[in-house]
Amino acid sequence: MELGELIKTVQKINLLSNSISRQKLAGGNISALKGRGIVFDSVRKYETGDDVRSINWSVTARFRETYVNTFNEDKVRRVWLLIDVSGSGAIGTTRRSKIDLEIEIAATIAYNAIRKNDSVGVIFFSDKIERLIMPIKGMAGFWHIAKAMVECKPCSGSTSIDCALNFLMKINCTSSLVFILSDFLTTGYERAGAIFAQQNDIFTIRVYDKIEYQLPKLGWVKLRDIEGGQQKWVNTSSEQFSKTYSDQQLRIGENYTGFIRKNGIKNIEVSTDEDIIEKLSLLMS
Repeated sequence: MELGELIKTVQKINLLSNSISRQKLAGGNISALKGRGIVFDSVRKYETGDDVRSINWSVTARFRETYVNTFNEDKVRRVWLLIDVSGSGAIGTTRRSKIDLEIEIAATIAYNAIRKNDSVGVIFFSDKIERLIMPIKGMAGFWHIAKAMVECKPCSGSTSIDCALNFLMKINCTSSLVFILSDFLTTGYERAGAIFAQQNDIFTIRVYDKIEYQLPKLGWVKLRDIEGGQQKWVNTSSEQFSKTYSDQQLRIGENYTGFIRKNGIKNIEVSTDEDIIEKLSLLMS
């Protein structure tokens, strides 16, 4: 994907998702990127020059003196994008590959977060940390992030979400909003994820290709593990193979579902052949 193509996609998604949010999804979304704005601080006695609109009438009536509410501007939020660039991201049998889908979504999140004055950091990971962009602000920061995204390619390594989370825990000292973009075709991240979720807001975005759940029956074919590189002949028409493969996918799916439910983690699942506009409106409205 070229940088110009990515920017056009982000702008299109942003415009259409905002339109959908105002119409179909208004009032019923699970937005992760709502601005924080001004928050209530305390109540104090009225002083000359105070805005009368800030008067707390309940407290004023109780104490028979005029009191006003005070407010503070909420602190800038830090947003982290953890992007899985392992070998399985190359899979894509329809409109795009899984890694292209992750990049479209991640760039859109980054764009909207930066527009809301949040700082955005990115960790590209496989079974190790492939690249780190420390949190940055402003549109110049977004261009830097977008350029890094279009340059990233699927790596030969396997997936280790545990590695990415443990690394983030070491470098991130403030409560943050963390998006994990991955196919989650792995395990071992549950403990680190549970610990991290106690002090941060986590939102998982699981990408998948339908062929991963419904392999066509093609008889004997040579399959290659796209992450490990191993190859072997299998009979895809065999009932035993179909059952073994389905059971494996089911276990991985149940593990992921159990993780997000146990820790109260918000999530969406997106297919490579899916129009992502409506689902992303849930994040950005």
